[in-house]
Amino acid sequence: MTTPTSSSATNQNVPAPRTRGHDDPDQRAREVGLNRLRAVLTALGVRTRLTRPRNRIWRLRVHKNGWHETVMCAGSEGTYAYVTAHGRLLGPTSDVQSIARLLVWMLDHQQR
Repeated sequence: MTTPTSSSATNQNVPAPRTRGHDDPDQRAREVGLNRLRAVLTALGVRTRLTRPRNRIWRLRVHKNGWHETVMCAGSEGTYAYVTAHGRLLGPTSDVQSIARLLVWMLDHQQR
């Protein structure tokens, strides 16, 4: 009698491999916030790249007209905000549309 073999991806008893950063709910919330901002910026026609370097801080690089800006998500315990690498507080993660428009303006006028 043969039993069908199943991979770990389809077998419900075997957990999926865990990646770093998914243990921490704050880290996951920051990633989700940056993904939401990335989706809005992409819809506005801005090139973006979401990276997580070895220090485990998610960064969204926004490029337009040869100029770029790095945006991170800061906060904890349900209160998060977007912050540039230069320390400028952009606003709360609940206000994604206006943050995206502000970033486009910053890139168009080459302001930091």
